[in-house]
Amino acid sequence: MAKAISAPITFAIILVIGILLLIPFLTYVTYLSQSNQISQAQFNNYIYLKNLEQQRAVSGRPGVYYNGSSLFILYSNGTFVPNASIVVVGILYLNNLGVWQNITSLKYPIILNRTGSVNLPSNVAGKPIILVTSLGNIFFLQPGSSIGPYSNSIGKGGVTIISQIYTSSQIYSTSINITTNINGKFSNYTTPITFPNQTGTFQVKAREYIYYINSKTGKVITGVFSNWQILGSATVNSTTTQGITVTLQGKPVILIANYSQLVQSVNLSIKTNANFSIVVNINGVNYTVNNHALSATVPAGYVNFTVYTLQGNDTSSMSSGIIKHYKFNTINYTGNTYVTNSQLLFLPPNSLPYVQINYVNDYNYYKVFLYDYYDSPPPPGGGLVVILNGTEYNYNNTYGYWIIGGNYSFVPTGIFNGSMSYEAKEVTIAGNNGILNYYFPDIPSYIIINQPMTITVYYDYVIKWVPI
Repeated sequence: MAKAISAPITFAIILVIGILLLIPFLTYVTYLSQSNQISQAQFNNYIYLKNLEQQRAVSGRPGVYYNGSSLFILYSNGTFVPNASIVVVGILYLNNLGVWQNITSLKYPIILNRTGSVNLPSNVAGKPIILVTSLGNIFFLQPGSSIGPYSNSIGKGGVTIISQIYTSSQIYSTSINITTNINGKFSNYTTPITFPNQTGTFQVKAREYIYYINSKTGKVITGVFSNWQILGSATVNSTTTQGITVTLQGKPVILIANYSQLVQSVNLSIKTNANFSIVVNINGVNYTVNNHALSATVPAGYVNFTVYTLQGNDTSSMSSGIIKHYKFNTINYTGNTYVTNSQLLFLPPNSLPYVQINYVNDYNYYKVFLYDYYDSPPPPGGGLVVILNGTEYNYNNTYGYWIIGGNYSFVPTGIFNGSMSYEAKEVTIAGNNGILNYYFPDIPSYIIINQPMTITVYYDYVIKWVPI
């Protein structure tokens, strides 16, 4: 009969089992505590980065300005190096149904890490938008509003200058040359341009006319200066003159040169020395110039002027056996000579502009007749031809041949029948300059075709081969 286990031994066994169970439990509890601490740290870090991104945006590192068609990224606070960046993972716009819709035609993510611009699709023009960043920040922008830029320098502010053309349906962001002495001396700059941490008074001047080119259609939109728009804190002596004096007030400011679309037309005179019809394209519209001249009503301002006809034949002397070939040479306009066939020209409003298109004669075609005559009937296996620079021409072609002028190797073929050579005995070349006669064995190996001509080859047996 087995004896019962003593109480001390039973207690020891229970204690060991309890310890074995307690160790994994304590380890799990410790892991949960550490995991919660890590998760809390990660969450706190995310909140910190999200807030930091927002602070950077409103302090101009970078700031974002929305003009209704494009986003301008502006580093107007130059006290921080290097520039920070914002990662945009979505841009939504308020569609015509009042629903926020993502702009799917853009390639995300969009990294805003340098001064520049992001063009938005035309269907977004003039509508409110929302920027969604990778850190979860949401920025709402109305046309003409901005996130920043601000300056942390006491008494100084960032100055940004941009330009845009207003049409009846859209706003076009443009790059133009402006002149300013903001950095001490007058210099030219290209918009959009940002000058960080500025103070004091300076002058800026915009051009009277600017343009925007549609990269798909080639159409050019001309803008004429309208006014300056001031966003921020600054005083100006005028908003309606091209040149203004700006006094800063220690805070950031955006200066917008606004242009309205030029809708006037002018009567353009096009002339050419070409004795053939040519086609030119003006702002995407084709025009045909006949009889050396054309008068056309076209948009005033900047136009994309392209000569489509790069070569042609003058057939006015065709009945005399000459066709002159011409190629495009130059465009002359307002005293300037352009050697390329496509130019951006400025046609001033209320003017009578005149364009001359020049062609140069680079070579001619001449009518050449080829005839052969036989003093003796040819041997069997005829097929006599004339070879000019490797090209065969048949004799007695009723219409002759149009051949480009130049030097040609000249080979009137012959026949060898085994004992006799049937070849050219005489060659006569008759042209406007007279008649030339050549006799065997002094038949020329090359000829110069520089006028309409008739070449007559007289054949006969010229050599008899005698066995040795």
